[in-house]
Amino acid sequence: MDSQRILRYADDVLGGPDEAERSRLAAMAEVCDPTTTRILDELGVAAGWRCLEVGAGGGSIAAWLAARVAGLSGAGETVGGGSVAGEVVAGEVVATDIDTRHLTELVAPRLTVLRHDITRDPLPGGRPFDLVHARFVLEHLREREGVLDRLRTWLKPGGVLVLESLAGFPVESSPHPAFREAMLGIEQVLAKTIGTDSTWARRFPEPLRSRGLVDVGMTVHLPTTGGGNASARCWTLTLNRMRPRIRDLRLASDAALDEALDRLADPSFFDVGFATAIAWGRAPG
Repeated sequence: MDSQRILRYADDVLGGPDEAERSRLAAMAEVCDPTTTRILDELGVAAGWRCLEVGAGGGSIAAWLAARVAGLSGAGETVGGGSVAGEVVAGEVVATDIDTRHLTELVAPRLTVLRHDITRDPLPGGRPFDLVHARFVLEHLREREGVLDRLRTWLKPGGVLVLESLAGFPVESSPHPAFREAMLGIEQVLAKTIGTDSTWARRFPEPLRSRGLVDVGMTVHLPTTGGGNASARCWTLTLNRMRPRIRDLRLASDAALDEALDRLADPSFFDVGFATAIAWGRAPG
């Protein structure tokens, strides 16, 4: 174990360049994207907006934003505002990550992919944004409060900040002991290796309100896991990826991990894993 140095998400904890990680990101997107895009749509993301996608992962939300700020729907139809004299004003999307290997095929007009460390690198492009969106990023950073301070300053007056974070509160009430043990093993590995805090989002939306944002709101997405669905595939891939660390830290037995994987593959199994807490707010002005 790397007990003497501070690890990050991509330091062989999660992440990586292989096909399993690509599949895991795709399954995660299938679970989460409908909720994310609904909220971004309700918040008014439209043609002409300049957007920052922090921790872009596999790039699905960055691609959706690129179509939206260009004034196009998924069907290629013009949508949203941002028109001048009948012409659609194109916006811009900057998609960042510390590991951009799963973003190499992400190509769209006015879309820039940038390797960027949110904890220390400067404002991308040197200009503030109409939207800053981060999904499953800040809860994995030990410097999350300082990063949130930075993101707040990267908003234009009237700009929108949207945070989506893992929330662990449903797991301990699972009626399936092996599934519960495996999921708690994932949670504890992340906490012990990279400093993930799955309780941080329980304070939403206060972190946004305390930084002066207005029109603050919050919702929770709690997907069903099982029946071979995308959530089950995502957690299967995550559990397989993290199993050696769970074993090394003695956080769950091999028997429990085997049973949890069998459960996730069982079409008749259903449970809920981690929730996603989503909060948003708008900069005054």
